[in-house]
Amino acid sequence: MSTEESNQKTTEQKYLATTDISENDHETIVTTHDTLNPITRVVLIALDHSDYSKNAFEWAVKNFLRKESDLVVLVNVRPLVYTGGPLGPSALSVGYMEISNVYHIDEQYRTNSYQLLHEYGTKLKAQDFAVKAISMRGDPRDEITSKAKEVDADTLILGSRGLGIFKRAFLGSTSDYCVHNCDCTVIIVKGSDPHGQH
Repeated sequence: MSTEESNQKTTEQKYLATTDISENDHETIVTTHDTLNPITRVVLIALDHSDYSKNAFEWAVKNFLRKESDLVVLVNVRPLVYTGGPLGPSALSVGYMEISNVYHIDEQYRTNSYQLLHEYGTKLKAQDFAVKAISMRGDPRDEITSKAKEVDADTLILGSRGLGIFKRAFLGSTSDYCVHNCDCTVIIVKGSDPHGQH
């Protein structure tokens, strides 16, 4: 194995290593930073598995990000797995099989989150961006605004799902919540509906 292949393998292993911060249910998936270029701006990009999120990422790379000065922090918030009891899983309300299923579902969410962050992180690394990817668990609105504050983000970029007025009124919109609760600038990238509706 050549030195270059060895270095690449070490970098990939470092990329896939996780640091579990259990009190917040956050795991850092990757951190890469070129020490030759000082970081002067932190840009947080919230990702999920939607085409709207993909569109926001592509827009940011094409129109906003600066590789010579930005630290790009990619975040994905996976849902909490709810077991049905008011206090969560317990021996009284949930049987062994159900707890096993909850664990399996939670692990699948974690794997999907890591794969998503790996995919987008790899794209940024290939273009020489300083990147950090973080997988989180909870309510996306709370987790994204909290992480933006924690990393002292200058800008938050996320896609808009284009919820109608009724869905937005009843469910709330992550992008609306972030606009009203983040201290940093929030850019909402509107994209065309993948099904042809806008």
